[in-house]
This record gives sequence, structure tokens and C-alpha cells, in this order.
Amino acid sequence: MNITKEESGKLTALVHINLKEEDYIEKVNQQLKTYRKEAKMPGFRPGMVPMGMIRRMYGKAVLADEVNKSVSDALNNYLYENKINVLGNPLPNMEKTTTLDFDKQQEFDFFFDIGIAPEIEVNLSEDVKVTYYKIKVSDEEVENALTDIRKRLGKEEQSEKAEIDDTLKGKFVQVDEEGNDVEEGYSKEGSFVISEIALKTIQKKFIGKGKGKRVVFNPAKAFKDDKKVKDLLGLADDDEKLKTDYTFNIEDVIHTVPAELNEEFFKQVYPNDEIKTVDEFKDRIREDLAGHYQQDADKQFVSDTIDFLLEKISPELPDDFLRRWLCESNKEKATQKQIDGQYDSYAKTFKWQLIEEKLINEYGDALKVTREDVRNKIRAYFQLPDGGEPNPQMEGIIDQLLSSEEEYNRIFGELMDQRYITFFKEKIEKEEKEVGTDEFIKIISTPKQ
Repeated sequence: MNITKEESGKLTALVHINLKEEDYIEKVNQQLKTYRKEAKMPGFRPGMVPMGMIRRMYGKAVLADEVNKSVSDALNNYLYENKINVLGNPLPNMEKTTTLDFDKQQEFDFFFDIGIAPEIEVNLSEDVKVTYYKIKVSDEEVENALTDIRKRLGKEEQSEKAEIDDTLKGKFVQVDEEGNDVEEGYSKEGSFVISEIALKTIQKKFIGKGKGKRVVFNPAKAFKDDKKVKDLLGLADDDEKLKTDYTFNIEDVIHTVPAELNEEFFKQVYPNDEIKTVDEFKDRIREDLAGHYQQDADKQFVSDTIDFLLEKISPELPDDFLRRWLCESNKEKATQKQIDGQYDSYAKTFKWQLIEEKLINEYGDALKVTREDVRNKIRAYFQLPDGGEPNPQMEGIIDQLLSSEEEYNRIFGELMDQRYITFFKEKIEKEEKEVGTDEFIKIISTPKQ
């Protein structure tokens, strides 16, 4: 066997594999002997079918299979042994590879186009500065959060007349255009908070109403959230009854009295903290809100760092080859035109993979996630707060969870994200910038050019 490589362009090459009979014939004969041992044909004892008959029946197929396998193994070994870092996969060069005739040929020539990864350097200590957002939570947000907590932990009591934040319990009954109950029409028990209704004109219909009153309205128009309407009425997406009018017969008006601001309430919300005053409680809420946003700020920092490195290093790619490879790999899913339209996104992924490979090679374990790491992440779900013995069936449960590739990839991705957050916060110089939550949400919601 003879293998040669010649450059066909910048970051592309043509690999020529010349396969001679001695490279594959032994494996072909061995496979045919195996077929002979296993063959069962009328008139012949097992294992005694003439080799000539076996060769006529299976020889061509076995030859083709062994030739293709030999070529594939040879190409992979050649690229590995010569440390050729390819992008995508080698593609057959159909212009140079002639039609194969397994009846007559004993020597075969194969040609493959390959895309070669460029050599790059990744230096995190040179001029790498990335904005790191520190989130400032406003007093208004703290007050809103405080109001919400007091409502959630407040005391419910029945009320004679409904107010905007009260919960109404009752029954939806389908009505006709004149507001009369439809005979044998659809009905469903349900409850909702008046403030959840998007249209103020419909809100006003309920305010001041009490037990025993009925209000005709269209839930699909009243609520902004389509899922809310489906859940309230217990109907599927395509059910026409989602769009019709209903009367809501009020059976109860529930008013929530907000929880009192005292030490008992503070302890209920933050059992591990010693909070004595309202101001201390508000500071603790502010800390929680900032921490929530800061997780998103960490992810934004990683995203901005990746974009910075991509722009700074800007690895060159064999674009024409990669477009062709993407098209060949997605024949059933996308056209060449679609590939071309999305190529910038694909190219960004290829470039980041090159940078990531360099980082992993240089920094090792700091950026590696093993299967055992994934298992440990799941094990943490089963840890008991009192230090009790874990479920003896835990490992079996973990095996079952990890049998789902989707679930494994999800947890792997979470761990990898955390690795990069820790790594970049340690290695990259941060330019801290304090922003309010509204500004930060706008920043992370604005698509990057």
C-alpha cells in the first residue's frame, strides 16, 4: 500500500491511497473460509461446500467490503500517525477516483479531499480584557419582591367583594352569542387572580362582584398567556371551545392578607439567617436578586470572552471544503443554499472548537468534564440534608438517567459551562461595569451582530 498527500489549496490537501492485492487478499480469503464453514447448502455436508462456489456467490461482495474497510483504516491511521488535524471528515474526490471494477481489478486507487485545521496560538495573558457586569438591584425591585413574598406567605380569607389582587374560584360554563348557557355545553371548575387578566375592561367586570355572581367573557381574549387559558379550561391546542365565550359563576372570593413583617416571618423566609429588622430583610432580598442575575452575568461574561477570543485569534478555515462537507453530511436535512446561508454560524463553531482544543490541551483538567463528574452531579441530587444513608438503589437510578443521551448531554453541558465560568473568571482580566437589571436584560437580549 502506498499513501501520499499533496496540497490542493490553503488548508486543503489531496490524499492518494494505492491499494494492491497483497494489502487485502489475506483478509478476503479468510472471510471466504469463514463463509464456507458456516454455509448450509443442499447436497453438501456442513463446511464442505466447494470454495469455488463460495467465491462465485460471495467473492465480489467480500472483496468490495474488505477493500473499503482497508482504505478506511489506512486513511484514518495515516492521518493519526502523521498528526494531521482535519476539520470535518475526508471526502472522496470523485473526479480522480475512477469507477471500481471488482470483477477485473486487483489494484485500486482512491483519492480523498481533506480540510486541515490551522495552527493557532491562544494566549490569555496578552491584552485580554472583557466586561464583567455587576448587577445593581433597584429599591423598586426589592419592594416588589417583598410584596410578592408577603402575599405568598400571607393568610387567605373569604371576601364578600372582589378586589384586583383577589382569587376567584368558580365554574366556567360555555355560553352562546346572547350569553345564555349552551345546552349540554362545556363546563370546567377553575380559579384565577383578577390581576392576571390582561384587559382592564374585563378586569372591571369582576371587581366588586361576590359569591353567586356571574360574568360573561372570552378567556382567550382576556388572558395574554395561551397556556393559562388551556390550563384553566382543560382543553387541547386545537379545540374550538378555546375561542368561545364563557360565563364564570363565582363560588368563592379569596383575599390574601399579606404576612406581617416580624422576626417570625423573616425566619420563615430565611431560616439560616439571623434577621432582626425590615432593612436587614430587604438587604437579604437584594442579595438574593443580585445573585440570581449574577448567574446570568457569569454566563454573559463567558459568551463575551468567547466572542473576544474569536475576534482576536480569528482562525482561518478551509471554507469551500467545509461548505461541501456540511452539505454532504446534511443531505437529507439541508440544501447547499441553506448551508451557505447559515455558514457564518457554522464557521464560528469550527473556530471556537479549535480555540477550545488549544485551551484544553494547555490547561488540562480545569476544562475537562468526565463521565464520573456527571455521575457525581446526579449523586448530589440524592444527598440527604441530615447526612443520612443514601438510597441503596441510587447507582441503578443514575445508570437509568444516563441511559438517555439527551439527559447526559444536558448535565455535561451544565458542568462544562461552570468549568468555563470558573476558568475565565480566574484567567481573564475583568473590566467590571455596574448596570441596572433593565439595562442588563437589554444587553443579554440584544442579538450579537
